[in-house]
Amino acid sequence: MSRLDALPLAATPGLEESFERYRRSLGFVPNSVLIMQRKPKLVTALSQLAAAVWDPESEVAVGFKRLLAHVASKAHGCQY
Repeated sequence: MSRLDALPLAATPGLEESFERYRRSLGFVPNSVLIMQRKPKLVTALSQLAAAVWDPESEVAVGFKRLLAHVASKAHGCQY
């Protein structure tokens, strides 16, 4: 349980594009992003970073990136 509650999607106007990036890549907007929207610039920067990492035109296959993310997550005990 986080110390801060996730805000509703509509709480911060102007973040729709960032939220849409998460919907396209994950199918949902993570609670961590909904919490971070208290700092809109942080959400924008993080979504741009995620878009660059998951760019389908990258030299590294998306499947391999997902495998790396999964292994790193498990190694750190994250269930996300």
